[in-house]
Amino acid sequence: MKPYHDNAIGCVVALLNRDILREFRTADSCVRQATCLSGEYHPAVRRQIAALAAAAMRNATALAAEVLALGGMPIVPRHREPRALASKAIRQSPGTEHKMLAHYQRRVRMAERLGLFRLREVFLTILISKEQHLSHLGLLQAQSPSGRLYLLEYAWRSR
Repeated sequence: MKPYHDNAIGCVVALLNRDILREFRTADSCVRQATCLSGEYHPAVRRQIAALAAAAMRNATALAAEVLALGGMPIVPRHREPRALASKAIRQSPGTEHKMLAHYQRRVRMAERLGLFRLREVFLTILISKEQHLSHLGLLQAQSPSGRLYLLEYAWRSR
């Protein structure tokens, strides 16, 4: 029984480290989006995006604490060059958030099956922050008749 448990915990730690990297990438993407904005209407949008980056960093910190609690070592992300332009990331953000929401819902079920209820609570907190992120993106999209992020798209065209 003991080796199986150690192996399962090792797998959970590896999955959590992947989630930590995912959250760091989300925060990095938010920071890149906020720095791309200019114009008189964008300070509020920049503040909102900065709040989303802070939420992603809180999520990464909570996941790292769980890795430590499980006896693992949290991963330290390396600095990488951005893969896509920030304007492309802005357009893809709602779809990405839906995928992340589904991902963390699966993680909640995994934690329940393994009996890791503190980890389950962490994932539920992350789910709440992802739902808030998605609702904020929806508010930004609602300002555009085409369903795109109008304010953010305008920033790229006005450069």
